[in-house]
Amino acid sequence: MTAQVIDGRALATRFREDVARCVGALKQEGRPVRLDAVIAAEPGGSGRLYADNQGKGCEELGIEYRLHELASDSDTDAILDQIRKLNADPLVTAMMVHLPLPDGVDTFTIQSAIAPEKDVEGVNPVNIGNIVYGRSSLVPCTALAAVKVIESTGIELRGKVCVIVGASNIVGKPLAVLLMRAEATVVSCNVFTDDKCSFTCNADVIIAAAGVPGLITSEMVREGAVVVDVGTTRVTDAQTGKTRTVGDVDFEGVSEVAGWITPVPGGVGPVTVAMLLTNVVEAAQR
Repeated sequence: MTAQVIDGRALATRFREDVARCVGALKQEGRPVRLDAVIAAEPGGSGRLYADNQGKGCEELGIEYRLHELASDSDTDAILDQIRKLNADPLVTAMMVHLPLPDGVDTFTIQSAIAPEKDVEGVNPVNIGNIVYGRSSLVPCTALAAVKVIESTGIELRGKVCVIVGASNIVGKPLAVLLMRAEATVVSCNVFTDDKCSFTCNADVIIAAAGVPGLITSEMVREGAVVVDVGTTRVTDAQTGKTRTVGDVDFEGVSEVAGWITPVPGGVGPVTVAMLLTNVVEAAQR
């Protein structure tokens, strides 16, 4: 069989349309919708490019966007000071901090300082804890995007076996909890798991989020399974010398076995951005 490719860009467009409608409704009520982002990086780098593109995306949907640029050698105190100012500003309805941070700055310390109700990336431990307890929370964007992608196939998650390969704090772990809340049977693996096929070959859904190109091959996939590739790694083509982005799944091989599959790029990535904007709206509504 040939898998049906899940078009993340088309799915993201539908979510963005919902965001635009919600933003319009909030503005009619006179309520601000604003995302403030903090960045401490060299000018002209990839982080700044992403931030600029993020600003354009917000503008298209009517979201006010403000980027607070700090020196690339900023220390922890300088970044925390900026976060505290944004936490205290009632006009700031949503906030995020661009990574990576300068050398010597602890990411956990910075993310923990973001007000939970403004934390649109869902990285504050309070929001992670709320996910575990099933309370209303702003959910990490990539984990939420993976769930939305799975749901777009029409599969009923209740009782299904879902295997996650990768257990990061912002993807694998919160994703496992989200799937548990949907009453799926969840198995967590990682790159060190022996005989991963003994788990993945029995899975109805496989989510690859380990950051290892080609980790999931066709021999590891059950016929008709949903395969969601969260991995993004930049590799250099040996023949052309050009770099490209690849996922954790052998797309060509797995496409011959799976029922549904996400490409890289164009799969989970666009939906992740859409989930960030969805969280911006939710933060404003709260």
